[in-house]
Formats: sequence, C-alpha cells, structure tokens
Amino acid sequence: MLKDDTFVIDPQSSYYLHPSDGPVAIITSTKFDRKNYGLWNRTVTMALMSKNKLGFIDGSISKPATTVTPAMKNAWNMVNSIITSWILDVIDSKLHTSVAYEDMAHKVWVNIQKR
Repeated sequence: MLKDDTFVIDPQSSYYLHPSDGPVAIITSTKFDRKNYGLWNRTVTMALMSKNKLGFIDGSISKPATTVTPAMKNAWNMVNSIITSWILDVIDSKLHTSVAYEDMAHKVWVNIQKR
C-alpha cells in the first residue's frame, strides 16, 4: 500500500470503510416516508456519526480538489457512493428517482431536507 493511502486503513479516518460497510448495509430500520423526517434524520445522523461519516452529508468533507492524490479521490468517491447507497436504502422507493441522480451524498441529503 502506498504511504499516502494510510487514511483509508485508519479506523479513525472518515475515509475508512470496514469490510461490513458495503452498499447493502442497512444503517437504520427507519425509512423516510415524507411524514417522519425528524425521526429519520436523527437515526441516519446517529448511524453516520457512529461510522465517522457525518461529514459527507453535512458538507464538511467535500469532494477533493483536482490537486489531491488519485488515492484520495478514489477513497472519497468510494465512501461517497457507499453513503449515497445507504441513504437510498432508507428512503421510500417513490423518492428514489428524485434523488438517485445526485452525484454527492451531501446533495442527496439536502434534497431530502427540502422535502
């Protein structure tokens, strides 16, 4: 592994993905159905906070600049994609088409907040 890739193997890093953190992992049993936003928001926020991934939805971990290493870009893309899939898994399927084409988990989150 390259020296600059250590951020993806450090469990304290927001870029770290545990082997069980796949796209089909269910982060909460609460599905957003347009009526339960407060509860849904709380359960998803707690789940992502416990995985050190909250920055991807609150905007504090933004897409890396073009000047960063390819490893950093790849890591950001992987984690962003995983989080986006987790969010899609916990919203009503009727809402999928309105958020599925966003390219960042933060944009999906903001889109759902507006509902």
